[in-house]
Amino acid sequence: MEDVKVLKMSKEHIEDVLEIEKRCFTDAWTRKMFEDELLNPLAYYIVLVQDENIVGYAGFWDIIDDAQIMNVAVDTMYRGKGLGNLIMEDFIKEAKDRHLDTMSLEVRVSNEPAIKLYEKYGFEVQGRRKKYYQDNGEDAYIMYLFDL
Repeated sequence: MEDVKVLKMSKEHIEDVLEIEKRCFTDAWTRKMFEDELLNPLAYYIVLVQDENIVGYAGFWDIIDDAQIMNVAVDTMYRGKGLGNLIMEDFIKEAKDRHLDTMSLEVRVSNEPAIKLYEKYGFEVQGRRKKYYQDNGEDAYIMYLFDL
């Protein structure tokens, strides 16, 4: 997508991130959760900015040799415009720069657009967590990208 910048998330972004979080998820994270993530030395969080507006965000944890994706969100009105690709490309580059070997995540089994995005980048379903999501008891696929 044109004119979208990928920036490292900072405290100044949290208010806008919370608005996107509430629009995207029924079990939204709190301000404190995001503030704690920004203080976590193992966490890497980004925002996508277009025309000075935050249109998406994502984060992963650097755990031993794995980039564990914690969250990915694109504001509803900006979906389908390739922003997920920007996130994945940034994450893969950052994980390689950190010399990580794999990338992993959980995703709702019903979230077909996200699953297709992850598969496009080489992720494979490696397992299933039963009743993983607290809001509705939905299962999650465990997906891995091996050999970064």
